[in-house]
Amino acid sequence: MRKEGGFTLIELMIVVLIIGILVAIAVPVFMSSRGNAEEKSCFANQRTVDSAVMQYSAANNGQYPTGLNDLVPTWIKETPACQAAGATYTWEAGPPPQITCSVHGRYDD
Repeated sequence: MRKEGGFTLIELMIVVLIIGILVAIAVPVFMSSRGNAEEKSCFANQRTVDSAVMQYSAANNGQYPTGLNDLVPTWIKETPACQAAGATYTWEAGPPPQITCSVHGRYDD
């Protein structure tokens, strides 16, 4: 008599259990790292705008821009956008003017 090769139901259930545990650990870690990446990207956008504001001011005898449109495309390539869902930037009059994200706030807060 020849023995049939294969896996038993118990072995398959153990494999499925192990995969489920790994997924339960990996998904929250992935979501957390995604949120951290969005926040860091947002703060980098804010620092870029702050730098552009200072360059604009230096080139225009201490005058500050009145909005992001004054900076695009001369001082920054394009209008920055936060990657978080529903996030918008708000221009705050200065001096010096700053932008603040509706989701992440301000990087120096």
